[in-house]
Amino acid sequence: MKKLMKKECSRSGGRPEPVASDLARTGDVLGPMATLGLERKIDQAVASGGGQSGLDSVAVVVRLSNQAPRFCGFVEAEMKEKVCQWLSARSLPLVLGVLAAALLLPALFGGLQLDDHFQRFRLLGLDDRGALSLFVFYNGDPEVMRGQMEAGYVPWWANLEMRHANFRYLSVLTMQLDYLLWPDNFVLMHAHSLAWLAALVVVATSLYRRVFALGGLGALGVPCAGLASLLYAVDDAHSLPAAYLANRNALIATTFGLAAVLAFARLRGDGWRPGLWLTPLLLALSLSAGEIGASTCAYLFGYVLFLDSGSIRSRLVALSPSATVAALWLAIHRLGGYGSEGSGFYVDPLGAPLDHAFLLIDRALALTIGQWTPVPSDWLSLLPLGTSGATGMRLAGLLLVTGLGLLFARLSRARSQCGFFAVGAVLSLAPVAAASPQDRLLFFVGFGSMGMIGALAVNVATEDASRVARASLGVLLIVHTVLAVPMAYVFLDLQNRAARQMERAAESVSSSSDPAGKRVLLVNPPDSVYSVTSIPMMRMNEGRAAPRSVRALAHGGSRMTVRTVDERTLRVVLERGLFPDAFSRYYRDPGLAFLIGDRVELSDLIMEIEELCDNGDPKIVRVTIPDGLWHADNMWFVHNGQTYEAWTPPSVGVEVTIEPVPSIFS
Repeated sequence: MKKLMKKECSRSGGRPEPVASDLARTGDVLGPMATLGLERKIDQAVASGGGQSGLDSVAVVVRLSNQAPRFCGFVEAEMKEKVCQWLSARSLPLVLGVLAAALLLPALFGGLQLDDHFQRFRLLGLDDRGALSLFVFYNGDPEVMRGQMEAGYVPWWANLEMRHANFRYLSVLTMQLDYLLWPDNFVLMHAHSLAWLAALVVVATSLYRRVFALGGLGALGVPCAGLASLLYAVDDAHSLPAAYLANRNALIATTFGLAAVLAFARLRGDGWRPGLWLTPLLLALSLSAGEIGASTCAYLFGYVLFLDSGSIRSRLVALSPSATVAALWLAIHRLGGYGSEGSGFYVDPLGAPLDHAFLLIDRALALTIGQWTPVPSDWLSLLPLGTSGATGMRLAGLLLVTGLGLLFARLSRARSQCGFFAVGAVLSLAPVAAASPQDRLLFFVGFGSMGMIGALAVNVATEDASRVARASLGVLLIVHTVLAVPMAYVFLDLQNRAARQMERAAESVSSSSDPAGKRVLLVNPPDSVYSVTSIPMMRMNEGRAAPRSVRALAHGGSRMTVRTVDERTLRVVLERGLFPDAFSRYYRDPGLAFLIGDRVELSDLIMEIEELCDNGDPKIVRVTIPDGLWHADNMWFVHNGQTYEAWTPPSVGVEVTIEPVPSIFS
């Protein structure tokens, strides 16, 4: 278009008139999104008689740029203009906040799900540890762990020194508020979570606008910030925390974290004095809501690295209050005994940095796939290390990261913004990689990723972008808009199915007779948390007496052969070992291996390891019930893939095979 304009200028003997030159420059900046509006302005200028020769030439060029058919071009330009206006509206933050919550209104009717039942147990005061320790699951005290093992809250293979304690007191206070105001109204509890989601989107949109207003992006900065905000508002990764009361902490931590970055940006950009104390305060609130709040520091660092225009000294001084807050949080975290230790599912980045580094690459790759593609990272976490599936996931992740790096490294505009978002997103992977990959942990990662897409949109709209860039933007927009909403509903449905299956399984134990005061023996539970611990806690939540003890013999994910040796003893052979999947290792670190001859003795159960698999996991376990297998207090159950059903140990010398059952998340 520029070449044609120059040629037309030479024919008319000089430069176009000033009006024509300004309009042409505007059209060059806005590109196809404003072609129709530009033509209208030219027509008006020609009609008024100003700059006749140059304007006539420019009008011809602009009209030729509207490709046939004319009607399609008209509709396309009109739609683009309206979309830009909508994305630039002052009310967009509030509109997107309401939209995000409205899209997930089905979450209101999800009831309690999974860990929500365990937390209700404490919030109702049924646990002597109190509600403030809601996220302190295991504190590493062997005596306490032994007592929980005797009661059946943890399985016999658990590491007695296991520690899984989270510092999330601010989130606990919001849940205590729920139980103070509406303890039995789960709809209002979920509405409370949706309110936090709406607040998060409002803050995120405001921060996007702040960032894209920097760097001289001109008229496109606002709508591209709006585009990033829209993508973040409908991100499917937000669905589970909105429906899962136990995961509200991620919403709260991210809201305060992004608010801290926004306050810091205003402080550094406008000299906004309240930012001096609001930034560290909001960071403290984010960290007290959940460990994911540590990602706030990644974006503060990214801001001073890419967007701050001050001297190096002034940037470091500006960060010092936030750095002090982060250091105090780290000290409290360590001295207070928070973190994870002895679990095969969670790793403490601070307490076990080498273990975390070993898992970081694979988990970060899985999380990256979950963020940028329709494939959930949750599914990838089920792939055992060393298998062809895990190798394929690693290769796919590396290819994706390489492709993204090449795509965004070639941006010529919004490079500073893209650098800020990229550093924040990449560094945010480290704290969430402490757990097995799950999309519900991607709040901070998603904020940076959607910002990068916004930066890509700036380049595609303002220059002759490559076909690869245009195609990539199109694919990313489809993935994060067209596919995001239905995927969010898929996640809600899967979570709801898992929750209902857990509840049905727990209730099925009571279907034949009342287990109160009895010994419940579960031969093959799908997992040792939601399919075991839920039984006594859910009964007590409902005011019913709990069983005397609950015993899980092994994980149901492995085909097992059970042979009755004598009237007190079973011999259980596990085809895939005691730990057939990643989640089965929650209670025991692989580094704490069993040895042949190891015995675990409880008051009514003795487990002895007779043989190990090639990977060192127990394969053959000898089960002894001192009172006898057929004692009147025993209630035996096997899981049939949906619920528990009554079971009787085979006669002495008889062997039975029990097929593996899927996880409740399958």
